[in-house]
Amino acid sequence: MNFKQTVRNIILVALFVFFAILPSNAFSFRNMTLNVVQISDAHVADREDTSYKMLSSSKELLEDAIKTVNSIPGIDFVMFTGDMVDIPTLDNYKNFFTLLSELNYPSLNTFGNHDSAVCVDGSSECTMGLKIDEALDFIKKCNRNYMFDGTYYAFTPKTDFRIVVLDTVIRNEVTSNGYLSDEQLAFLDNELKNNQDKVVVIFQHHPPLEPFKSDDHSIKNADKYLEIVRKYKNPIFILSGHYHTTKIVREKNVVFINTPSLVSYPNSYRYIKITNYRDRTEFKSQIYQTNLKDVQEKARLSTIAATTFYGTQKDRDLTFTMRKPYVKPQKQPKKEKVKKEKRRKDAELQDETVEQQKEVNTIEGTEPQENVPSDTLPDNNPQDLLEEMMQNEQQI
Repeated sequence: MNFKQTVRNIILVALFVFFAILPSNAFSFRNMTLNVVQISDAHVADREDTSYKMLSSSKELLEDAIKTVNSIPGIDFVMFTGDMVDIPTLDNYKNFFTLLSELNYPSLNTFGNHDSAVCVDGSSECTMGLKIDEALDFIKKCNRNYMFDGTYYAFTPKTDFRIVVLDTVIRNEVTSNGYLSDEQLAFLDNELKNNQDKVVVIFQHHPPLEPFKSDDHSIKNADKYLEIVRKYKNPIFILSGHYHTTKIVREKNVVFINTPSLVSYPNSYRYIKITNYRDRTEFKSQIYQTNLKDVQEKARLSTIAATTFYGTQKDRDLTFTMRKPYVKPQKQPKKEKVKKEKRRKDAELQDETVEQQKEVNTIEGTEPQENVPSDTLPDNNPQDLLEEMMQNEQQI
């Protein structure tokens, strides 16, 4: 073995030892990537089908979705974006969490307008089911991942990501509309303000940007919500349900994602993968349909304008890269470099001239004079039918 081979072998061994003892958390692509499954509007119930909700098959649909989610590798968590149950009775919640016990990944939830009773202002009477405090207590008992005190919260699953969960439900009147209190709007603004260096993923039931027009289902003060979100420049992804439809709309750095219902056509849920790099964020979305094809076909035939609920191909499966405007480029344009170098040389020449003038003044016995000329340096259609159908599906 010659000298060069010996040196090469020593270097290879040293590198092998170095990487062997390197801590596993020093760098990992997994820490840069968030893998999430969103399941929305499961409407678990023990009753007959309605106009477009396959309620009699709701438990089978959720069971099938859980099985397919378990087959997807590397999921960080599953988020249920509201309407977990169709009527918030204790039995329906028990059925929901019995099925959820088979999920191999951690899960959390937002609340939908079907998930708690409505107590009308000025009346002691409430609609059927658990009140919001009772529903929240039951969820905490059944799901050890729900460690939050209230119905809206935020957490950081990985260094580059901030998850914000909002509660858009109105509980003092029977309505399918949504609303965000001033307290929640301030909470949202504060979360976005303090996490401008992160990718922010927001989960809620009602979408702030409607996938189609429905005055009976929209967030009443959505304008205030959008005003807050649009102030910020970091990647923001907003995932919601409620409209039972499939839609993705991107406005610069803000992406609005509407996911279809599990219990109505196309009986699907959404998988999302977000990878965060220093200068860009990569987004991938994919719709997974349940395997109950007979139920899906029945749901399709009973749904007016089924293609609208199914969405376009880009609404279902979409991949894109979002450049980050707040990341400064490493290299300056060539012209800017030339100008910078010229300013530097001019400044050095000026300093040299000042020093020479000082020397001359000292020799001649005169007072030194400033010699900095001011001009030497630069200055610094089917929608009406859809709305009618959804109006017939009021909560209670």
